[in-house]
Amino acid sequence: MTKTAIVTGGCRGIGLAATEIFLEQGWQVAVVDRDTEELHRAVDHIEGVLPVEADISDPQAVDGVIRKVVERFGRIDALVNNAGVALFSEVGKTGFDAWREVMATNLDGVFLCTQAATAELAKTGGSIVNIASISGLRASTLRVAYGTSKAAVIHLTKQFAAELGELGIRVNCVAPGPVRT
Repeated sequence: MTKTAIVTGGCRGIGLAATEIFLEQGWQVAVVDRDTEELHRAVDHIEGVLPVEADISDPQAVDGVIRKVVERFGRIDALVNNAGVALFSEVGKTGFDAWREVMATNLDGVFLCTQAATAELAKTGGSIVNIASISGLRASTLRVAYGTSKAAVIHLTKQFAAELGELGIRVNCVAPGPVRT
């Protein structure tokens, strides 16, 4: 049976590149994004891709993503938690609403997608790759929300690896530097 991956934030940059690599390897891919227009522009013309519009910071939407993928492809073998909000602002100028939007997508989304996909990934001995950032490894100016969210993703990956490894699910994280998107 053909393997299936879910890629969040798959319309551009790292997410779209990951989607293309999965397709080259013969996988089916569900590309998840909250930007409907960009989602359909990026993947509607690509065979083997299921575009799924969803906000990964919404638990019900995430549960719906998993249902749609299983209904369409019958299995989940990989999850790439790539969706993210990049906010670059000074500490004193970062409003709480902006902080929450970054945390909701960059951290809560990773938690929710992983939690929702765990049962299906356990069936296939699947893998999870979380996309963090170099900003999660070292502090720098203008990244109070973004860098903190990505540092949390790095630690959350370790938590997931320790627990989900017992179910046969591999969990890893990459922390890229700047990427042209």
